Amino acid sequence: MAVPPAQKPRILVVDDERSLREMLSIVLGREGYEVTTAEDVGSAIEQIRRGPLPDLLISDLRMPDGSGVDVLRALKERSPSSVGLLLTAFASADTAVEAMRLGAVDYLTKPFDVADLKQRVARYLEAKRLAETQVAPPEGRKGQGFVLAGRSRQILDVISLVARVARTDASVLITGESGTGKEWTAREIHQQSTRQVQPFVAVNCGAFTESILESELFGHMKGSFTGAVDTKKGLLESADRGTLFLDEVGETSLGMQVKLLRVLQERRFRRVGGTQELEADVRFIAATNRHLEEMVKSGAFREDFFFRINVISVRLPALRERAEDIPILAEQFLRRFAERMGRPVQTIAPETMRLLVSYRWPGNVRELENVMERGVALEQTAELLPDSLPPHLAETSASASAPAAVDAIPAAGFNLETHLQQIERMHLERALKQAGGVQVKAADLLGITFRQFRYLAKKYQLK
Repeated sequence: MAVPPAQKPRILVVDDERSLREMLSIVLGREGYEVTTAEDVGSAIEQIRRGPLPDLLISDLRMPDGSGVDVLRALKERSPSSVGLLLTAFASADTAVEAMRLGAVDYLTKPFDVADLKQRVARYLEAKRLAETQVAPPEGRKGQGFVLAGRSRQILDVISLVARVARTDASVLITGESGTGKEWTAREIHQQSTRQVQPFVAVNCGAFTESILESELFGHMKGSFTGAVDTKKGLLESADRGTLFLDEVGETSLGMQVKLLRVLQERRFRRVGGTQELEADVRFIAATNRHLEEMVKSGAFREDFFFRINVISVRLPALRERAEDIPILAEQFLRRFAERMGRPVQTIAPETMRLLVSYRWPGNVRELENVMERGVALEQTAELLPDSLPPHLAETSASASAPAAVDAIPAAGFNLETHLQQIERMHLERALKQAGGVQVKAADLLGITFRQFRYLAKKYQLK
């Protein structure tokens, strides 16, 4: 689909192959983009220096006078919001990590499918536009602005869906494991909605008994029960014309589900002990880490209530499902905590990043945030080293990097070279540990020469 002239993004294509530059210029130009080209690193950086700055960089990785990473670095210095897509016939895990740290959104191996490239370009530019137009969430929230950051297809799809549903008043059900950022996503929907200047009120449904939750939501009249010494306004009234977020909605009782269903259907409610009906002009967003469909089948959750809150479903992927986003998230957390604490750490060491990427993150983004906060607090140098991470991280990462079964390959695919390197490193570390740190013995355990083991140990920076 062609891009409207008023929203015409700029793309810079850098490659030493003239035929590829011309082909991409024609293909992307037909899509409605403003395309400029450069034949080497030097002329690309000169274009960036002169401006106007591109929204997206598509660059070959290896060129006679330098690397596409050099071009990306120059672009990010001038325009941090710009994104880069690197193309290469020589895949390298270390370069991919470096590219992602600098803000590359993808890393494709030549030859590539042009139709697939066009789809990716459109998706990345749309995600960039949405990120630039988002209203900032309230100050003081841990992890704000980070949950929906990344380059993975999964998180880009979530960003796009959030932008589409935000402008409606439809009820939204956000699902995902603990720590994936369900409440932050609910706040983001609110901030992008027409209700953004009105209250966002959150309640944890699992934190109260049914009677207390009813009083919290609907309010109560003076004398309606023991201890009700005054009339109290409920959260529904507090959220008037705004958004009510029902966190852990799967923990609500069947009786409470009936009462909430009536509010959703009629947009009216009564305070506990009251007779006057009050209007509920609120947008409902609910969240849960439970499988509500299974609860409906077992009778633990009302089917009619489920359908009312699940008009639009937003599923947040677990962090292990979008491992390519970990370097981006980790770098953002590093900068935030270093600035907040006044710490000297500025970058993440390659071996530290490998541990972060290979770890399974059962606590998801929240756990990554906590690990980075701990690391920044403990690190004494300008580079975050593995010793500043929790000890269990390296142990768990090693055991989790075992070969994946054929049927465990994700739908989006994965980088085979990186996967094999992780397996190789894992066995080297295990052999070295079993040999008590003696490299000659470790080499014998693996059936390789000492010289080979020494080379691999240096390659993976093993201690």
